[in-house]
Amino acid sequence: MTQIKPSRRLQARLFWTCWLVFVLHFATDVVREHYLSFSLAEDYAFRMDKYLGLHVDIFDTPGRGAHIGNNPGVSMLGAVPYWICRPLIDRVVAIVNARRARLGTEVTPEYNDPRPRRVEFYRKVYERGWDVRFGLAAGVIQALFMAPLSALSAVVMLNVLSHLRLSMRASLLGAFLYAWGTPIFFRTAYLNQNLFIAHLALFGFVGLWRPGGFPAWRDRTACMVAGTMGGLALLSDYSGGVVLAWLGLYATWIAWHLGGWTRLWRSAVLYVAGAAGPIALLLFYQWRAFGSPWYPGQHYMPPVESIDIGYRGVGLPEWRLFEMLLFDPRFGLFVACPLLALGFVGFFAALRRTTWLPRREAIFLLVFTLGFLIFFSAVQYTELQWVTGIRYVVPVIPALFLLTMVSLERLPASVRYVIVVLAFAESWCLSMARSMDVSDSIARVLLGGFQLPWMSVLAKMAPQYFAFMGQQVSPLPLFVLCGVLVYGLWRWPAPESL
Repeated sequence: MTQIKPSRRLQARLFWTCWLVFVLHFATDVVREHYLSFSLAEDYAFRMDKYLGLHVDIFDTPGRGAHIGNNPGVSMLGAVPYWICRPLIDRVVAIVNARRARLGTEVTPEYNDPRPRRVEFYRKVYERGWDVRFGLAAGVIQALFMAPLSALSAVVMLNVLSHLRLSMRASLLGAFLYAWGTPIFFRTAYLNQNLFIAHLALFGFVGLWRPGGFPAWRDRTACMVAGTMGGLALLSDYSGGVVLAWLGLYATWIAWHLGGWTRLWRSAVLYVAGAAGPIALLLFYQWRAFGSPWYPGQHYMPPVESIDIGYRGVGLPEWRLFEMLLFDPRFGLFVACPLLALGFVGFFAALRRTTWLPRREAIFLLVFTLGFLIFFSAVQYTELQWVTGIRYVVPVIPALFLLTMVSLERLPASVRYVIVVLAFAESWCLSMARSMDVSDSIARVLLGGFQLPWMSVLAKMAPQYFAFMGQQVSPLPLFVLCGVLVYGLWRWPAPESL
């Protein structure tokens, strides 16, 4: 069978289509990762004293100021697009705040939401004149960092599948399914370190694997890049240590089989060299923020529920937490995306060497999945995921998805397409409604119609911005516009032949 590589035009069309859909489904949530991005772009500092009290994970350390408890990697990168766009955002904010000052009337900020904490948060932000700034900054970070990164991961998935000799049609469908039929869609809506780690794991693994010659890197480049991906994962979250160890093990395993001890040591040195920069940056951040490079931010956090178990809430793995990661109705992986359960079937097919996925890679993909699940089954904070939905185990999605594609490709076409449609539908419902329960998100879309998260939030606070908006504002015109743009993107200058 002749291998057909995706053209640059096809890759560009896939990228921009995914980017458009991701940006359209932007969520206005300002999460803890945003505050460090704001401080870096506005004050060039790690301290977040002015944001103290806006988020429970921002805490004050005597003599050191206010900081967040999580690692800074994704916030550092998210600060870049905000810093670039700050002059324009500052101008818009100045105009809005000057207009409010001219009106001279005291406005009670209205946010029609049943969750008291969100109402209180909006009141504080509005009274400080930060509401427009926060919204625009979060939108810029999502549109210029998270959305392009997820779109790029879809392009990488297209290349992987096509270089493994799947048909171009099947590879393209797989890329879209990965982007829109899994929680990648849900998590791309705003800044999130767990999704960032998922992308890093995919990029690092593919760089080492190089299926069918993609990407066309030399061994030393592959090891350096994979090390950098692993280091960035650790810089972004301590669960990234699982990615760092996994990619390092995979790199050394490949080197051993290709050249024995000599090649193994050379690859190990290159991998460590790639990881050294991000790890050094993490140590520098911890030293500047907390006074010691050796302890994580969680070490200094005020006591919270379950923090007395193990070390700051991290103890031995628990079967109860393992089950929750997979089956909890609010954030379980196989509840938010039942499609991925097929990955375990695909693994056994790969073990029998009856499919396009090599046995060695299938084993490493499953090892990473189980290792990550076991890691978080030892973390008591796992139970707090219900606040924002599936989050902690998002990094296993690329690994499980490749195994899932093995299963899908072996199913009858009629069954396969039913599964694909259902996966798209569920993922879209979660990305539109964004409730704290998977079934509730689906019910809200089925009973209430199409939604967009940012429009839903804007409608709740319409009196302050657009008084004509109601609670039932329709996103259909925007869906139609997006559809027209996507149609034009794939139609001109010439349609693809798949």
